Amino acid sequence: MEEGWWDRLTGRTQHLVCLAALFVVAFGFYAPVVFSDQSLIGGDTVRWRAMAEFILDYEESTGEPALWAPNAFGGMPGYMISYGDRVPQLDAIPSLLRDIIWPASHFIFLLIGTYLLVFYLTADRLAGLLSAAAYGLTTYLAIYLVAGHNSKFVTLCFSPWLVLAFAYVLRKPKLLSALLFAMALGINLRAGHVQITYYVSFLLGIWWLVELVSAARRGEWRPVGAATGFLALGSVLGLLLVAQPYLAHFEYKQYTIRGAVDAAGAGLDWSYAMAWSQGVGELATLIASDAFGGASPTYWGPKPFTSGPHYVGAIVFALAVLALGRVRRNVVLAFALGTGVMILFSLGSHFPLLNRLMYEHFPLFNAFRVPETWLIAAAFTIAVLAGFGLHQAGRDVTPGGARAAYASFGGVAALLLIMWLVPGIVTDFEKPDEAAQIMQQILSEYPDVSPDDPRLQATLNEYLQEQQVERAAIFKSEMLRSLLFVLLAAGIVLLFRNGAVPRWSMQVAVALLVMVDLWGVGRRYFNEDFLVRAKEPEEQIATYDFDRFLLQRQEEAGGMGRFRVVSLESGSPFQNARPSYHFESVGGYHGAKLSLMQAYIDDLFVDPATGAPDEEALDLLNVRYVVAGGELPGTQAVYQGEQTGMYVLENPDALPRAFFAGDVEIVSDDEEAFSRIRSPGFDLRDTALLYEPLDVEPAPIDSGSTARVDIASYAPDEIVLSVETDAPRLLVLSEIYYPAGWEASIDGADAAIVRANHMLRAVMVPEGAQQVVLRFDPASHRVGVWISGAATALVYGLTLALLGLAWYRRRESSEEPPA
Repeated sequence: MEEGWWDRLTGRTQHLVCLAALFVVAFGFYAPVVFSDQSLIGGDTVRWRAMAEFILDYEESTGEPALWAPNAFGGMPGYMISYGDRVPQLDAIPSLLRDIIWPASHFIFLLIGTYLLVFYLTADRLAGLLSAAAYGLTTYLAIYLVAGHNSKFVTLCFSPWLVLAFAYVLRKPKLLSALLFAMALGINLRAGHVQITYYVSFLLGIWWLVELVSAARRGEWRPVGAATGFLALGSVLGLLLVAQPYLAHFEYKQYTIRGAVDAAGAGLDWSYAMAWSQGVGELATLIASDAFGGASPTYWGPKPFTSGPHYVGAIVFALAVLALGRVRRNVVLAFALGTGVMILFSLGSHFPLLNRLMYEHFPLFNAFRVPETWLIAAAFTIAVLAGFGLHQAGRDVTPGGARAAYASFGGVAALLLIMWLVPGIVTDFEKPDEAAQIMQQILSEYPDVSPDDPRLQATLNEYLQEQQVERAAIFKSEMLRSLLFVLLAAGIVLLFRNGAVPRWSMQVAVALLVMVDLWGVGRRYFNEDFLVRAKEPEEQIATYDFDRFLLQRQEEAGGMGRFRVVSLESGSPFQNARPSYHFESVGGYHGAKLSLMQAYIDDLFVDPATGAPDEEALDLLNVRYVVAGGELPGTQAVYQGEQTGMYVLENPDALPRAFFAGDVEIVSDDEEAFSRIRSPGFDLRDTALLYEPLDVEPAPIDSGSTARVDIASYAPDEIVLSVETDAPRLLVLSEIYYPAGWEASIDGADAAIVRANHMLRAVMVPEGAQQVVLRFDPASHRVGVWISGAATALVYGLTLALLGLAWYRRRESSEEPPA
């Protein structure tokens, strides 16, 4: 066939055309938010903004970062909520555009990165175009945005660049490639979602192993050895680039429910880590999007609920299969192995043979939850493989190539047809425990009805049968839709094989089909219905009448640091960030709570006898007010809002934020501490529970004792107390004990902070009038900023120097006169 117009274009022009198409994809798909007065503000974004309010407000008013957040969970490191990068790097470029064209500001980098990666590996621009669209339009990227998982989305946008840098090191192992890999790794980690970086690194590890085995078989160790050395150098430099924030994050991890990396039994609980495991049959959604009902409430798969499926598209999957069958390259084998392994990991508790082994023995595997997240990484590998498949379909004109293409598309089409004809091999159209849940709901509404009533059973069975019929119709419709797209793509490839259309036309047509397919499904999960008429997340945070009442009480009491609040406005206070926007809350919303707080939540907060918040638990954390729908034991109503009907209940027995305890009792563990706190007659004001004896015995407090504590100033990172005592006494603060950064001084002299009453801070104060200062200044933050700054200067400076030197040599070479 004669050369077409595409082939007559220069390589640079072809690049420009493809990049222009990617810009159309980026701004076209997200046009509803980029070109409107509406915003994409997911629920998690709103929750983050509520948690970050005190930190952002303090930094705006003082110009200094707040490293401690007093408004959530009784207090926690603020750098786990909002911790801006102190050292600028290349990721500052899309960040500058974020306020203007989010999420296209980062999405375009995802598309360009994937395009360049596949072009670098195949030298085929149209293959790169297809892979970029296939990865960029996969459903879960949009779903993450709608949910407000912005850090996950940003990390995914930078991930193709990390893979591209890795490929560059393998092909050209030298110092410059190592520096570029370090920069890509640093940017990926600074995006703030280590779980995604971990998945990408796992893929790169598989690729490295494939290259290593290939080198061993050939007996050519030098290239892979050099690449390994430069990758190791780049990895070290990349980690140094992110010393801030990760030194502080790693330090915090030791004190959380996720545990220390090297501690025995550390990590998440198995059931918690394996929550949201992908069902085996549910893998059908990779090629037929709503095969399990799409998003909740129509979803009927094994997960508790979901916002949508992981859909890569039947055409993309068929092209990936073609690449696996015909392309004999290490990278294809590595990506194929990576795809298979990651799909098995996504099954989580449904495939314990592999996942329990990894959970118990592989580093960091037990630090992450939601196994289905592995599928977003598998979507990337499948998209890259599809690029190889499209390249192969256009280049391999042999009879074997034709058979492979027809087999790939025919195999996927046959699979879809079989699932359409025999859906029972994938699903029974009934959600796990659905019948029992519906029965329980009916009985809760009609308690007089017997569970054995035949009419009830008949009604339940009729409902379930109706659901199964509706679900079967959805399932078959999705199978036919995907089958249609596969057959259309196969027809286009057949036209090319028969010489009816040129290669570039075939590739463009298949790429357009993929875009139409994925765009159509993506619009189900991202459209105008998910947007809000607000520019800032805080506009979505409600302020109720009881909030205004409590803020007035706070002002009357002297400001921050006087009392805390527990809000039961929407169930568990420990999954509700809204109150933390307004006042110092015992609750909040965070995925990695301090272990001390988690134990308080699990073992102390709820009174097992009443099911209500425990009175001693409230007293312990200086909870002066509780927001609830009705009165609670040990409290008295002081306000009821007309707007909400909610009560503000005052707890008159709440401990002061700081007080002297005259007696000390030593306990061996938290279980004994909780038992003593709940024992009849025990008074937290009189006795402090410690875990180790003090060097100085505190004097008892009696009617003749003179001891006072006044809050001189209270800020997130510094608490100043004016105290006076007529004898050595233990000063107890209703502040969360966190040894990694909090330091105390008495009149300028260092003082030790000890743990009291399970989770509070205490300082031994000598006789006299003195000033006690507690300051949060973690060395992990200071050292991290210094290391990141030095590493950034080294890596970026050396990269610019090497690029400048290469440009100078090229210029000198071009200016040399011919011999």
